Amino acid sequence: MEALHLAEIGGVLAVWFLAVASPGPSFLIVSQLAAGRSRAAAVGAALGIALGAMLFAVLTLWGLAVVVTQIAWLGTALRVAGALYLVYLGLSLFHAASGETASDPVPVPRGADFTVGLRIGALTSITNPKAIAFFLSLFAVALPPALPLAGKLTLLAAGFGIEIGWYVLVALVLSTGHLRALYARARKGLERVLGAALVLLGVRLGST
Repeated sequence: MEALHLAEIGGVLAVWFLAVASPGPSFLIVSQLAAGRSRAAAVGAALGIALGAMLFAVLTLWGLAVVVTQIAWLGTALRVAGALYLVYLGLSLFHAASGETASDPVPVPRGADFTVGLRIGALTSITNPKAIAFFLSLFAVALPPALPLAGKLTLLAAGFGIEIGWYVLVALVLSTGHLRALYARARKGLERVLGAALVLLGVRLGST
């Protein structure tokens, strides 16, 4: 692979990392699952988010994401679905925070927690139309028009590493015993705030 391609790929990855590390719906969801549910659920969400991002990255690199943006009703449907899902998650959190905590909750198997997190993360990622716009604009500006297959695969592998690495790190840090104990003490208030934030993000997404 030419050095120029490596330099351009490196620039794309730097911007990609900054975008991933910026607080948003994915960060809020992984944080809540890590501190409020379990490490397995948060790691599952991290994987789901990373896989969703890879879907959009692949579509963009092979020119298929442009088709999605050119079909008006599909773009609108994706935006509305994403907005409704964020509002649903936010209201669910708010409702859970407003209810009484069961004295003897039914234990959820660790594997089931991972699966639930995976589903939540994947849905959050693939219903975010801004991800398509991000990859389209970034790749169009920063990558050569005829990036070879090896370059595309290198970019995808490194991008997946950034996505999964960042969100797994968030999951591991926020699921430590000390932070989980702090979260438990302030759970109702924090989940109301997180729920309200997700609802606002959903409303904002739906109105754009």
